[in-house]
Formats: sequence, C-alpha cells, structure tokens
Amino acid sequence: MFDWSNSQNGRLLATIGIMAALLQGGYSRRVTSKIGEGVMAQRGMYACSIGFALLASLPHLNAPTTATKVIYGAAVCLAFTSATVVSSLTALASLQCDDVPTTGVNIKLSQELAKGRALGSFRSAGQLGRALGPLLGA
Repeated sequence: MFDWSNSQNGRLLATIGIMAALLQGGYSRRVTSKIGEGVMAQRGMYACSIGFALLASLPHLNAPTTATKVIYGAAVCLAFTSATVVSSLTALASLQCDDVPTTGVNIKLSQELAKGRALGSFRSAGQLGRALGPLLGA
C-alpha cells in the first residue's frame, strides 16, 4: 500500500518494539499495582481497538503524510496492547491460583506446582489461540 523500503518497514517495527519495551517497563509495571490487572488488560484491549480502527481507516486517506502518521499512531496503540494485555492477563491468572487445595505433605510446594500447572495451561491455550485464530479467520 505504501511501497515502503526495507528501512522504512524496519523503522516502523523498531518503533513498535521500542515503544512496547518502554511502556511495559516504565508504565505497565508501575500502574498495574495501582489500578489492578483487570483494568490494565481492559486498557490494552481498548488501545487494540483504536489501533485496528486506525489501520482500517488507511485505505480512505489520500494524503501520504497523513497516512504515515496514522500508521505510526496505530503502531503505538498496538505497542501499548503488547505491553499491557499479555502481562496483565498472566498476572491475573496467577492471582486466581492462590487458593489451591493442598495434598498435605508440603503445602508451599503443592501450591507452587498447582500455580505452575495453571499458568502453563493458560499460556498454552493462548499460544493455541494465536495459531488457530488466523486459520479460523481465513
């Protein structure tokens, strides 16, 4: 659509990566403890919706400079999504495993194993969704 060179595509991808790293380390980590994991995940999903809406508006823009600004705005929204949603949902899932029935021998070890099993299942389901989503969408 833009007929960009490799360096222009690289700058866009670098923007997404750097923004996601800065947001996850500088914003998400600090704000999540104040507002909670669920609210942070919702904010990330709102940003994702805005990013996709901006991407959907690209074919209707005639000015190349405006389109470039819009795609970079969408990239920032998707970087915010990347920095907030997965980490917040993983933290929220780990908090749901705190009250695990114990088997008796070593309570702490039993709770850690149950939490690890639950988080492993949660992350595996996410990866399965990432693989099957595009197949079902196509």
